[in-house]
Amino acid sequence: MTSKTAFVLAYGFWLVSFILCIIAYGTGYWFEAKGENRLFKRLGLWETCFDGYEHTSDYIGKAYYGCWWIFHKEYSYVRDWIMPSWFIAVQTLMTFAVVVEFVNLVLIPMAGRDRDNVRLLTITVGTTLFGMCCLGVSVTIFAVMIGEDRTWMPRPDIDKLSWSFGLAVVAGFAAAFSCISITVYTLMRKYDLLPKDDVDYQRKPPMLPMVPRV
Repeated sequence: MTSKTAFVLAYGFWLVSFILCIIAYGTGYWFEAKGENRLFKRLGLWETCFDGYEHTSDYIGKAYYGCWWIFHKEYSYVRDWIMPSWFIAVQTLMTFAVVVEFVNLVLIPMAGRDRDNVRLLTITVGTTLFGMCCLGVSVTIFAVMIGEDRTWMPRPDIDKLSWSFGLAVVAGFAAAFSCISITVYTLMRKYDLLPKDDVDYQRKPPMLPMVPRV
């Protein structure tokens, strides 16, 4: 019963992580402007919104309005500025996380049905750990670099992290709890699958040497 509880928790937490990760990945509210009359409005992993912003290095002097897909030709002159190397790293890690989220939706139930397949359980632990790390590292990089990269969005000191970023953080914690649960479940299954003689031997206290009476 305890091992079943650990498995249910693992899949439940992963399902929560999956839903939150997909929403965070596809929505455009990772970073948002505070107040009104701001040239920068908001940004997600794949969408950026401006309201009359003109970039200093844009030699054509174009003002950007509205929300556009980050790879749209509208942003062709400022794409390198919108997407510095650390931002591309965040996009890449989140993409890996989304792929692993989908994979584990199938892998965890498979591991639960084939409970005697220790190799499959171990692989599931590995993929869960990898997905958790992708989420954790991506949100950490984003949170740190928006304050460190002064060449990025205008006045990042008066802007704020928004709800899409928050969902990614919660998804990372849910993935961590799922990883702990599936690891516990795997260890319990490995113990249950030990030969009975090995289990009895592990439980048996060590024999004390006989001391002759004087």
